[in-house]
Parts: sequence; structure tokens; C-alpha cells
Amino acid sequence: MVYIAVCEDEQEHQERIEWYLKEYSAINCCDFEISFFSTAVDFWAHYQPESFCIVFLDIYLEEGNGIEIGKQLRNAGEDCQMVFITSSRDFAIEGFELKAQHYIIKPITKEKIFEALDRCLIVLSKELQVIRVPNGKLEVAVRLKDIIYVEVFNKISVIHTENEEIKTYLPLSQLENMLGGRPFLRCHRCSIINMNHVANYTVTDFIMDNGDRVGIPRSNSVAVRQRYLDFMFTKVRGEVSAKQ
Repeated sequence: MVYIAVCEDEQEHQERIEWYLKEYSAINCCDFEISFFSTAVDFWAHYQPESFCIVFLDIYLEEGNGIEIGKQLRNAGEDCQMVFITSSRDFAIEGFELKAQHYIIKPITKEKIFEALDRCLIVLSKELQVIRVPNGKLEVAVRLKDIIYVEVFNKISVIHTENEEIKTYLPLSQLENMLGGRPFLRCHRCSIINMNHVANYTVTDFIMDNGDRVGIPRSNSVAVRQRYLDFMFTKVRGEVSAKQ
């Protein structure tokens, strides 16, 4: 079941969005549970942590602001997929900073809603993907989205996640194949980063969002940094683009 919240204060737009969501559900055999809210107060009155997979947010609500709702959700640790709906591109940067998956410029059309849903569901399916690695006598399932980076230390591969470090004797080359490419980047013979977890970078290091630094080899610095910039350019272009 995919739980969807729609914050939209115009009845006409609510009805149109609902119609398109139900049509998408029928065509793609998806199970949607849809909740509509007209104001920020109404949304927060019914909000429960991790209760929504996708949130459509009209930026200009009569009572409240979709950007502020998005900020509060992110501050609460929510990683739901956000889709902003507006009549202006003025908040595109804020939407990117909130890791919005899509940005719909009114008028709302079926094509725009379908495109937003396609993007959100692709990400949601990836977020459920795991790799299984031997850890001592056990096999541990690790969600790809939780991996910040992987490094080799004394022939042991250490998988750094948001909550723990997992050690395995799998060689880095095998882990690289299991991770399957983007957003993972082999930036050094001894390390792989998840580019979605990069907070900043210098000529010599990637600075991860947990504060750790992962070195960039001087001999390959330009090429490695360019691959990261290419990834970010593609990501930004996808997140802030919208069909007129």
C-alpha cells in the first residue's frame, strides 16, 4: 500500500488530483490510500510519523505554506517523497534543498501527475532494495539507501550506514558489483561512496553527511569529482524540471 497525502486548498484541484491518482492506480495496478488536507493545521492534526510515502504540497495554501510543511517533515526525520505544486518556479531552490522528487507547475494535468508518480515510485522501490552480506556467522541485510560509504581496512570491508558499521570479508570489487552503480561511486581503490550522502567536497576529500571524510586520489581527482558533478547535475535537473 502506498499512502499519499495531498495538501491542496482548492476543491477543483483536489478533485482533479484524486481522479488522476485513481486512474494511475488502475492502469499500473497500484494500491493507493489517499488523504486530502486543505490547510497546514488540518494536515498536522492528522499527521503520524512515517504515515505517508508520498506528499503532494501546494506551496500557496490559503492557510499555511507547503514549503514550511516540507521543512517540518524533513526536520522530523521524514524521508517521504515530496511533490510541490505551484503557479510559480520561485521556490525551485527550496524544493531541491528539501529533496523534492518533482515540481509541478499549474495547470495540473494528468501527464504531470503521472510523471511525478513514476519518479516517486521508482525511488520508493529502490529504497526497499537491500544487499545481503556475511557478517561473522550471520548474513546481514543492508538497505542501499542507508549506506553512506564503504571502505577497506586490513582486508575487511566496513560498510558505514546511518546507524551502524557492518564488517564483512567480501572484497570491495564484489561489493561494488552488488551495489550496482549510481548513486554509488568507486572514488578510490579502497572506498565507495553513496553520492546521495555527500554533504560537500574538496580537492582531496568527499565530506559525507555524517561528518566523515573519504579521500579522493590525487592521480584521479578531476575525473572522480566530474563523475560526482555529473550525478548532481542529473539529479538537480530531474528534481526541479516540470512540464508546462
